[in-house]
Amino acid sequence: MKETTPDDYKNLIDLLAVFSEGRQRLAALENEAQSEFTEIVDTHRSEYTELQKKIGEAETAIEVIARRHPEWFTKARHVKTLYGTVKVKRTSKLDVANEEASILRLEHAGQGDKFVRTAKALNLEALESLSDAELKSYGIVRINDESVTVAEAKIDFGKAVKAAEKKEAA
Repeated sequence: MKETTPDDYKNLIDLLAVFSEGRQRLAALENEAQSEFTEIVDTHRSEYTELQKKIGEAETAIEVIARRHPEWFTKARHVKTLYGTVKVKRTSKLDVANEEASILRLEHAGQGDKFVRTAKALNLEALESLSDAELKSYGIVRINDESVTVAEAKIDFGKAVKAAEKKEAA
């Protein structure tokens, strides 16, 4: 391990000060921008709400009409007009209420090989106990990782209030 020099520690303190101040100023800038954005949006709120309502109602009505006329979508899956396109996409999925019970039923019916998958996976937790040489013999490499986290200094008002209460009580 390298020896800590006074310059390194001073640089660390200076950089943490720059980092913390920058994060705080950025947060203040974001708060100010959010406040300005809210003011701008408030001037259009009623119109926005009315348009969203109209769009939602129109979309629902279009969907009802499209479902009422499946014949429109037999040749092509869409109807194109000057004002837009309506597409119908039909899909299906299988809903399995109890997978284990379904597997047992399929296997009992002799259909297990056809409809049931068996997956094998490495037990990584157990492999962690092996040496690097043993892992290598199996084509596995241990990758060691290290991370550094930097956090700005913050005032914890909860702790400050509790400390003040303890001081007053004493």
